[in-house]
Amino acid sequence: MPIDLEVGGVYLPPIAQALLLALPVFLALDWALRRMGVLRFVWHEALFEGALYVCVCAALILVMGA
Repeated sequence: MPIDLEVGGVYLPPIAQALLLALPVFLALDWALRRMGVLRFVWHEALFEGALYVCVCAALILVMGA
């Protein structure tokens, strides 16, 4: 069960924690995909990056729920 977190008097529900934790993971994945040249095969880069971030968030939410 995810724990509610309080940082500096600001309440962070588990979904906000997952969104914040997903950002560095997404940035590392995006950097790696750019270095490998995968993104030149993508039709719409912004849509791909948005979908990638959503997938990373969903994976973290599933891991946090277990």
